[in-house]
Amino acid sequence: MLRTHSAIVLRPTPFQEGGLVVSFLTEHGERLVGLAKGAKKPSAKWVASFEPLSLVTVSFFGKEHVELRRITRCDLQHSPLVLGHLDSNLVVACLADLFDRIAKEGMEDERLFRLLSACARALKQNPDRALAVLAYAEHWLLHCLGLLPHPRTCGRCGREDTPLVLFREEYGWCCSACTPTDPLEALPPGAKEHLRQLRTCSAEDAPDPGGTEAAHAITELLRNRLLREVGGARSYEVLHRMMT
Repeated sequence: MLRTHSAIVLRPTPFQEGGLVVSFLTEHGERLVGLAKGAKKPSAKWVASFEPLSLVTVSFFGKEHVELRRITRCDLQHSPLVLGHLDSNLVVACLADLFDRIAKEGMEDERLFRLLSACARALKQNPDRALAVLAYAEHWLLHCLGLLPHPRTCGRCGREDTPLVLFREEYGWCCSACTPTDPLEALPPGAKEHLRQLRTCSAEDAPDPGGTEAAHAITELLRNRLLREVGGARSYEVLHRMMT
């Protein structure tokens, strides 16, 4: 059976005899894996098509329920990689790693494809804002996973007119009216406003994750929550080392 998809490359892994095992996120939000024989050979016609986050048209040959299908064609449509731009390329690796861990074969979630496509376009358009795009993606991935309730109301008392001071997994966002908190441990002022901006802006207009104290605190909180969920990611360790 031959299947053709519009898809985003996630992770290429070297295989025997110059081949690659490549995971993709399809336009339906499903993770698929295929074998590209000889893809790493200098003469390979599609070697540039397997860079992480590249948008491609890919054809697979194999039975419906076979875990590893053969890639028969892969045409590059768009790549977010920017030569010489370290921050952006590190963020590309982090995003590819996250989506490769979260997307599942046999489970479709079109929100994942739309989110990753938007982030790839934003990275290409303005690579200098790569860290803002990463924080935007982390926020929406938690939402897609059902792990991030709406910040409009307090998860404990339901009030909408009080500042958020804490995030607890059993309640979600908690406010100052019902959650006594040490001022040194509470979320900085402006946390609700930063979360509102994340929910309403586009990937291109994502707020600076270090622009305010509240933005920095929210970014760290959501990133740690997401990495706990996926069991950590080596790409983030590389990003942290390079950025410090």
